[in-house]
Amino acid sequence: MLTDNQLLIVGGTTRNVGKTEFVCRLIEKISHDFSVYGLKVSAIFPDEGIYHGDHSDDMVTRQVVEETRLDTSKDTSRMLRAGARRVFYLRSEDDGILSGYQEFRNKLPQDAIVVCESNALGEHLKAGLQIIVTKEDVPVKARAQARLQVADLVVISDGYSGFKELECIAFTPQKKWHIKKRG
Repeated sequence: MLTDNQLLIVGGTTRNVGKTEFVCRLIEKISHDFSVYGLKVSAIFPDEGIYHGDHSDDMVTRQVVEETRLDTSKDTSRMLRAGARRVFYLRSEDDGILSGYQEFRNKLPQDAIVVCESNALGEHLKAGLQIIVTKEDVPVKARAQARLQVADLVVISDGYSGFKELECIAFTPQKKWHIKKRG
């Protein structure tokens, strides 16, 4: 399995648990010291039309698009406003995720630091850190179960107090993501 130590993936156990907010706060924190690149991955699965709509007629195998606008409510615009140097959106069926990631990676400097919002990408490569955001008493999507089992850090979002776990996440001079011990 391909490994990218400069990649940090943030996934979630279901929709609207705070993934994008966590990603944006992390980008804001890290971008004070490093150039950070953002990526949002949407995997289109045949049984998830309820979440993404039916794309069977208009979907190419994969699409990698750079976000350039700061003035929208899209997650990718939010990442730019948080301080990401560049942000991309990868939309693909499951079998195109890895090649789409490699296409995205080829657009960046070799040692670029990447913060990615995705559940699917972690199924195709090993990231430097994998974080899962969840809420208490919320059902976990079946596809997120496996990500929850391999997560380096599980963040419980309550929707109002912020993310104390951000204090523990660092990018080291050895160009690796790291979780610092608390206290």
